[in-house]
Amino acid sequence: MNKKRLKRHSSQEQKHYEREARLQYGPGVVNESIARWGSYSPERQDEIIAEGETIYSELAEAMQRGRRAGDSEVIALLDRWQAHLRHFYEPNLDILRGLGHLYNSHPEFIANFQNLHADLPAWLERVIDDYVDDLETAELERMLAEDEARAQRLSQ
Repeated sequence: MNKKRLKRHSSQEQKHYEREARLQYGPGVVNESIARWGSYSPERQDEIIAEGETIYSELAEAMQRGRRAGDSEVIALLDRWQAHLRHFYEPNLDILRGLGHLYNSHPEFIANFQNLHADLPAWLERVIDDYVDDLETAELERMLAEDEARAQRLSQ
């Protein structure tokens, strides 16, 4: 059986995406990403690309099995996705949410993810958005708990 794969970007396409990312996220994130990627050997780059393809394929399989945002399997896959992104840059919550939106709004990303499954771009946007909501909620709860602990220490 022939397994569907994501399309790899040409160097010209990569330069185009870098320009777009600089406009959206600023040069710092893009320059960090270029530096990190350039620090890897060609063999390591191939491993990282294969890892990403596996994660996206597994996400498509989870979608096909009817998994939804909040399912433990989807959360685990998105945790792996977020960790995978760290090969390129430190993905903050805005970047994660933006990627989810980009996957379902940018024609090239849509076409690439539709190569795995026609419904994958919209599903990715939904599950990533919910995933980021949960991460934001957890961060707010952590900050509130720290504030409460600090206030209790000060009142003693």
